[in-house]
Amino acid sequence: MIEKFTISRDDSIYECFPDVCLTDTGRLIITYRESDSHTGDQFTHLVFRTSDDQGVTWSEKTYVVRSEIQGARLLKWNCPRISRLSDGRILLICDGFYREPGVADSQSESTVWVWTSTDNGASFSDPVDIGVPGIVPDQVVELPSGRLLLATHRRLREMAPLIYRQMVHLSDDGGESWRGPITVCCTHLYDACEASIARMPTGELICYMRDNSRTGHPGPKCISLNDGDDWLGPFDTPMNGCHRPVAGVTTSGHVMVLYRHQPGRGPFAKNLFAYRETVEAALSPMRDDQTGVVLPLDHDSSERSDSSYCGWVELEDGRFFVVNYINDDAPMAQIRGLFFTEDEF
Repeated sequence: MIEKFTISRDDSIYECFPDVCLTDTGRLIITYRESDSHTGDQFTHLVFRTSDDQGVTWSEKTYVVRSEIQGARLLKWNCPRISRLSDGRILLICDGFYREPGVADSQSESTVWVWTSTDNGASFSDPVDIGVPGIVPDQVVELPSGRLLLATHRRLREMAPLIYRQMVHLSDDGGESWRGPITVCCTHLYDACEASIARMPTGELICYMRDNSRTGHPGPKCISLNDGDDWLGPFDTPMNGCHRPVAGVTTSGHVMVLYRHQPGRGPFAKNLFAYRETVEAALSPMRDDQTGVVLPLDHDSSERSDSSYCGWVELEDGRFFVVNYINDDAPMAQIRGLFFTEDEF
């Protein structure tokens, strides 16, 4: 059974683009953006909440940063992510750039900022611009060697055919400095962007990406055999119409990817899907060898549907906790939680 519940609903605020991490003590920390709309014209604030009972109850929201339009420009905070490092640090990151309402975003000037917590998510530091370019960052991924990876993308061409550069930056000093960009995928064959990198138990890295063509094409993947220095691919996956994947490996040893399903140019952002496959299938470049299962998780029934940028973690009891944003029965986007287990597949 898939359990759904409301974490935050304020009908005067567009609450969107959430993510979640699980700390050493079992605390869940979610972060998301508050704004006036999906685009964010008048204000964009970043908040976080915590839960110490596996998502049953949540703290009041705490603001990490607020930004409101001044004159004709807004410092726009776009898509926050949150992750825990092995040394206990919690990294809340977000891409930021200036926006003029009614004018295309100045995404080419976007960089990633980081807020750090060293007290289990009780508080966060002031922001630091780490200089990594691009938008819609992945969570910071930590390897056993201590290397950190941070994936972002940049639009290289505005007119059709769109060309995106999905890239990754590397840090071998705990995030003090970042090396890159290293190109993961840049081809006219895919509108590849919004990556999520997962480390396989056997050491390989798989970078799952959104296909932004809204034609139902599969979301592509690339594979690294050397900790992100080089990437093979892109290769097709079975995730047709994949938007903003969030990938990881479950304790059962399966690869699971949650993503927005956008099969074409019809209604926007209706469904949140989960895809699960074996590690062997995930590592195969051949589409016919990827024999996973797709599970529908959430559906936006609104005529103004907008949903399915999400985050997920696996709890100690084997349940998955998912944080999602969705319009559905609210006039503005709300933050929803979900629980489910692998038995649903």
